[in-house]
Amino acid sequence: MPMVSSRENAFLDLIVTRRSASMLGEPGPSDAELAQLLAAAVTVPDHGQLRPFRFAVVSGEGRSRFGAALAAAALERKPELNEHALENIRGKALRSPTLIVLIASPKTAKIELWEQNATAACTGYAIVLAAHALGIGAVWKSVPFTRGASLAELFSLGSTEELIGWIHLGTAIHTAPPREPFDVSSITTVIDGGRPRPFRA
Repeated sequence: MPMVSSRENAFLDLIVTRRSASMLGEPGPSDAELAQLLAAAVTVPDHGQLRPFRFAVVSGEGRSRFGAALAAAALERKPELNEHALENIRGKALRSPTLIVLIASPKTAKIELWEQNATAACTGYAIVLAAHALGIGAVWKSVPFTRGASLAELFSLGSTEELIGWIHLGTAIHTAPPREPFDVSSITTVIDGGRPRPFRA
C-alpha cells in the first residue's frame, strides 16, 4: 500500500524526506544553529519534566580526544583488538566537523528507567529532524561500548549515565536517494470493537 502523500503539509513532508547523510564535510553548524538544534532536543516528551539527558558538543581537536576515548573503551571491552581496528574506531569521531554526543542521565524518581532512557533517545531524533529543517547534514551513530574509563572521564559520566550515541553534523557531500515507500499495515494492528486487524488507510 503506498504511503499517504504529505505534500500538502510542509512539516510532514520534512519528516518523511529526512535521510541520514553518509558523508559530511565543512562547514559544520554555526553556534546559532547548534543552539537551535539543542533547543529542539529539549522539546521531547518527558514524563515528570526530569530532563534525563545531557549533551556534549565536540569539534576541532575535541574530535581526536573523543576518538581516543572511544578506542580506549573498545580496547577495555575487547583487549584483543589490533591497531588497525583501533585506528578505525578513532576515525569514527572524525567523520564530520561537529558532533553532538547524547548522554542518558536518568534521575532518581518514580518514572521508570526505561521511560527516562526512551526520552533521552528521543532527543537524538529531534536533533536530526531539526538539522534537516535547517539544511544541515546529520547522521546518528553509536557503538556497543558505551562506557569505559576514558569515556567516563572525558564526559564526566556519573554511575547511572550512559553515552547513547552521537549526531554527526556538517554539509552533506552526497544527497541520499528518496526513501522507498513502506507498507505500514505490515507492522500496525487496529484494535476496535471487532477482531484485531491490519491498519488500512
